[in-house]
Amino acid sequence: MNPSLLFGKGEFTIFYVDRSIINSANGFVGKKGFDTKQKMIEVMASLLEEEGYERAGLSELGKETGTPKGSLYFHFPGGKDELTSLAILYSGKQLNDFFLNVFGNCDSPQQAIKQVFHALEERIVTSNFQKGCPIATTAMETAGKTAIVSDACKDVYALWIKTFETYLVGSGYTSRLAKTLSLSIFALWEGALLLSKLQKSAEPLRMAEKTAESLLKQT
Repeated sequence: MNPSLLFGKGEFTIFYVDRSIINSANGFVGKKGFDTKQKMIEVMASLLEEEGYERAGLSELGKETGTPKGSLYFHFPGGKDELTSLAILYSGKQLNDFFLNVFGNCDSPQQAIKQVFHALEERIVTSNFQKGCPIATTAMETAGKTAIVSDACKDVYALWIKTFETYLVGSGYTSRLAKTLSLSIFALWEGALLLSKLQKSAEPLRMAEKTAESLLKQT
């Protein structure tokens, strides 16, 4: 990691470039650089889920990824907010892929919802109630404050709800009913995850699962 100087009118700024991520042949970021960037996104996603936006520190990110602080601004010129928004989108896609996989392997919406809630329960319990919704805490902390992060959270929620809605329409529900059910199920899910984390108990999730199944059966 070597310092470089950028001179202006009687002033200079020292900035640091992580030389390990530069391809010596052409000066462009090589595979290692892309791997480093992806690792930073994934680690940040985990920190956000467990700590939230305010407590997800850059020093902890550096320790987890083995990268110097200067690498953050090399890969993410927008700093923590840019990294956070990409981490949120990454988490959103990961969970959405899980939903799609479950939907593609279940015979009914009731069975699918049961599998989703069971997976969420296992995840939160095995993490000692540290993990829940990967974006909820950040969404609440940044709402109306940090546009790029808040917009990423909105996009992820919209993606999840639309995925559920599309699945329910494909299962025979009307578009209007599918939208109502999708919003209702996500409201149940988010509330149950929060209560489960606070109470350190899976019972709220289990009750929410039964309610969600009941909603799907009655309509």
